[in-house]
Amino acid sequence: MTLIKDKQIIDDPWCYLSDGHALKASHTIIDPDFWHQNKRSLSGASSPLGLMIPGDQELAELANDLTYFSLIAIHIPTFVDGRAYSLAKLLRERYHYKGEVRAVGDVLPDQAHYLTRVGFDALEFTDHPSASLALKKLSELSVCYQPG
Repeated sequence: MTLIKDKQIIDDPWCYLSDGHALKASHTIIDPDFWHQNKRSLSGASSPLGLMIPGDQELAELANDLTYFSLIAIHIPTFVDGRAYSLAKLLRERYHYKGEVRAVGDVLPDQAHYLTRVGFDALEFTDHPSASLALKKLSELSVCYQPG
C-alpha cells in the first residue's frame, strides 16, 4: 500500500490487526468488534491506536470512544459508495475529531481532491502509480468556490 498524507507520499507507521496476529506495541489499527471486546485493556494503552470502520458505521455508537484513537480509517468498499464522505465530514464537524482520518479500500486518484475537502487527511492507495496520480490531482485545484 502507498499512503498520501499532507499532500506527500510517506512511509506508513501503522499496521492492521488481522485475525491471528497479536496487537503490536504501537500504531495498530483495529476494528470495532476488537475494540468492544477489549475496550477495558486497550483504553489505558499509552501507544497510539487506530480504528478501522466500515462506510455504514453509526458514529453515534463510537462518539464517546473517539478520544482513544489517533487515527480513524474509513473503509470504502467500492468507489461509487459515498457514505465514507459523510462519515469523514461528521467526524470533523459534529464530533470535532482532530486525529488522522484515512480513506482506505477502493480509493481512486480522481477522488483525492473531494476526499480531502470533506475531512480526509490521509489516502491509502494500492500502488505507487495511483498515489502519484492522486498527488497530481491534488495539486490541480488550488481554490474552491463552495465551502467544504
